Amino acid sequence: MARLRINLQQREFEVEGTEEFVKAYAERFEQLLEGFQLGTKDAPLPAAVAGDAAGEGFGELLQALPRTATDVDRMLLAGWFVQCGVAERTFSTADASRRLVDQGVKVGNPSQSVKQNLVAKRAFQVQRGRYRVAQGGLAHLEALTGGRLKDG
Repeated sequence: MARLRINLQQREFEVEGTEEFVKAYAERFEQLLEGFQLGTKDAPLPAAVAGDAAGEGFGELLQALPRTATDVDRMLLAGWFVQCGVAERTFSTADASRRLVDQGVKVGNPSQSVKQNLVAKRAFQVQRGRYRVAQGGLAHLEALTGGRLKDG
């Protein structure tokens, strides 16, 4: 058994099966990824993402939050970062939480944090399970990070 996992800024793709089966997909994806560039005109990425696809840009933004930042603030920042990397400009609770976990931050109740952002009108629901950071949320994050959020 073999497994191929591709993340591409949380959109993810996983193939599991025999080594021969997975190898066929790996070859196709290698060809596809050779021409792939992060940040198209359809989905501009923040400069922090475009400059560092490995996610260190998010880590830097997370470190820019003051010590008084709450889990609600961290989830909002993670949601913003995730939405900047996808064409539909949305995030899910799981995507934002996973981004934080990748940085070693465990949010006690991610769903509740998203709900609190909805109530505070810092985010809004686009469709079931998909959210977008509102202008008020972006302004809140700008204030928390000292104006470091810049779309590329």
